[in-house]
Amino acid sequence: MSDILVSMKKNSIVLLIFLTSIGINAWAQQPTFGLLKSDANAADGYTLFTPQFNNAVFLIDNCGEKINEWTFSETPGLSCYLLENGNLLRAGNDSLEIRAWDNTLLWSYAMTDNTLLQHHDIEPMPNGNILCVVTDRYSDTIAISAGRNPANLGATIRLERIVELEPIGTNDANIVWEWKFYDHLIQEFDSTKLNFGVVANDPDLLDFNFSNNQNVDFIHLNAVDYNEDLDQIMFSSKHLHEIYIVDHSTTILEAAGHAGGNSNKGGDFLWRWGNPQVYQQGSSADQLLFDQHDCKWIPSSFPDSGKVSVFNNNGDGTETFSSIHILTPDFVDNAYTMSLNKFLPSTYDWSWNGSILGSVVHENKKCGAQILSNGNVLFCESSSGRISEITRSGDHLWSYRNPTHSGGAIFNQYEIVPGQTMTIFRGERYDPNHPGLAGQDLTPQGIIEDQNPLSESCILGTDESSLASSIWVINPIQDNMLRFNSIIKADNITIVNMVGQVVVEWSNFHGKTLPFQSKLGAYFIRISKDGNETNQKIIVQ
Repeated sequence: MSDILVSMKKNSIVLLIFLTSIGINAWAQQPTFGLLKSDANAADGYTLFTPQFNNAVFLIDNCGEKINEWTFSETPGLSCYLLENGNLLRAGNDSLEIRAWDNTLLWSYAMTDNTLLQHHDIEPMPNGNILCVVTDRYSDTIAISAGRNPANLGATIRLERIVELEPIGTNDANIVWEWKFYDHLIQEFDSTKLNFGVVANDPDLLDFNFSNNQNVDFIHLNAVDYNEDLDQIMFSSKHLHEIYIVDHSTTILEAAGHAGGNSNKGGDFLWRWGNPQVYQQGSSADQLLFDQHDCKWIPSSFPDSGKVSVFNNNGDGTETFSSIHILTPDFVDNAYTMSLNKFLPSTYDWSWNGSILGSVVHENKKCGAQILSNGNVLFCESSSGRISEITRSGDHLWSYRNPTHSGGAIFNQYEIVPGQTMTIFRGERYDPNHPGLAGQDLTPQGIIEDQNPLSESCILGTDESSLASSIWVINPIQDNMLRFNSIIKADNITIVNMVGQVVVEWSNFHGKTLPFQSKLGAYFIRISKDGNETNQKIIVQ
């Protein structure tokens, strides 16, 4: 008898080890795609991203479940935006497209066919127009005529311009405004040219002979943003390590000159920041931006409204980490102020660099940062396809990694993937009250990847007023009984199926358990109390 008991005990231990190993493999292993981390304090909303190597755009919730998907005609070039009317604007490699929520193509404009070499970023404007970053090429002959040193030229030199497009009909557009770097150059090399001058005395112009070892792609713009209140445009030059602001209130003619507009400076720089050496001020110690991307104003209704955020790709110039900054351009009496001949501010208001899930954040290319309505920061590490949210104190709240690659194929969970095939340009979080989401079907449609234990156990509901941090259902649901983590009081409890149909509803509930008999599968439970609400996915087994 004792031998039988010993044998049973050994078998039980073996079975326990086997079951434990299954649990570790299936549940304890850190996901490699989709939702990587979710904290109940993450800012509520929906995150939009477009993979670089396929034609899809995805909108996901904080549990990593797909809310909507759009399929465009080509791979991106590179950004996309949810418009306030619920349509989606996306830049493709050769064309701009606007699609409805249901993916219906509403407007398409062949940029390349119309000699507009758009790249990196676009910006939807409140009037329905679109600002585009466009390559502006010049031959050596023209560059030399503008005072460029012939020793610093390739076959052609690429400058940049900003064009404002007015969509017309379903496949046309008008250029209603434009601005060019070429119109705002100064140089000290050739005194016979009209733009000859003293660079240090004209910080509102660009030194055409600044030495940055870029004889072809001299400027490399990668971001554009618009401020309706100021009627100004901001853009970012990676190769000059500066961000700029110009006046949009000008006419096309004034934008090409040095007078006119609200500032009466035409298209000259109103403000520039990040590397004062470009206008012969300061030293390398004064350079604060290195290969930066995604400069933009913080919206007027958010904390730090009117300030500027930027993703600084190479941190302090040592190329060992990236950083995110918030800074305040000093705008007084319709002019940006300077100190010691350098544009203010002298440093950042706030800065962060650090690690996410055990790896230092450092990306040489692309990337972006967004200040959210609760003051948290959402940022994108482009090459890894990862989007993360942190608090201002650096607490890591949320991360998601694009699970798709070339042709729309889906990576298998836990797959080790070499290279940058999961690259995205940016990720943008939209508040639940964003006008573009009003009236849309926001029912979660399941995860994009094949499996994700974090999504399956995820709780929706995020800010401090939410119930999510104190109330949740114990998963999975067994024995036809809902079990809460504690005794709760709720004004209303609703369970809906995966297509949004109400299965059962209770009012004025007080207790810890509820009978719930339904088919096996996944559902969503919504708990409401005192005007607050939390949503959670539940699994019936």
